[in-house]
Amino acid sequence: MPENRTQLEQLAATVRTLRSRCAWTKALTHESLRTYLIEESYEVLDAIAEQNPALLKEELGDLYFQILLHSLIAEEHGHFGLEDVAETLNAKLLRRNRHIFDEQGQVREDIITDIDEIIRVWDAAKQTERAGQPKKRKNAGLPAGLPSLALAQKLLDRHARAGSAQPADGLVTEQVRQRITDEQSLANELMALSARAEELGLDAESVLRSALNQQYGAELDDITSRKSPSKR
Repeated sequence: MPENRTQLEQLAATVRTLRSRCAWTKALTHESLRTYLIEESYEVLDAIAEQNPALLKEELGDLYFQILLHSLIAEEHGHFGLEDVAETLNAKLLRRNRHIFDEQGQVREDIITDIDEIIRVWDAAKQTERAGQPKKRKNAGLPAGLPSLALAQKLLDRHARAGSAQPADGLVTEQVRQRITDEQSLANELMALSARAEELGLDAESVLRSALNQQYGAELDDITSRKSPSKR
């Protein structure tokens, strides 16, 4: 292997070799990789929770492997490659962070530091992108594959920021506000609800997703695929 290659270039070459020579890797598709992408993402979260830098480095590598594979598969179909992914991300970062970069991509002299204003500028940039374009994603731009609790909280936040009713309106009673006042009381309430769901023989995840579908039109999506081969 040439010594003048960067580590990222060497990694990309290794993945290409695996894709062309390894029967298991060659059989992978965007669809069959979906489950692994979710698994690797959660393993990154576990490493962060453990505050283990060495483990985090390893798990980030596993997650990056997924990105490399998806990019390579797309390249094989003539859609895009890893360079295109990097270019698209860089352009989006420059475009959406107008509190740092001007329209030419140069660092502004008058950098905005107020958090509320940063969020306003960010949202305005996103709305400009979507103007006149067909809707690309469901659920206010959120992936339906999110766990229902995370999806619920993000949907409420998105609807509030879009000018809809505040998330608490009609949902949070005064009794709930009195019971839940901090992180610990919230945890206790969530545990109690989970326990009650178990007593009733209900799947809390499915119940909440169904409610989101009815109230916000959050279309459900299956994050697993029957085509996924067994992980080695």
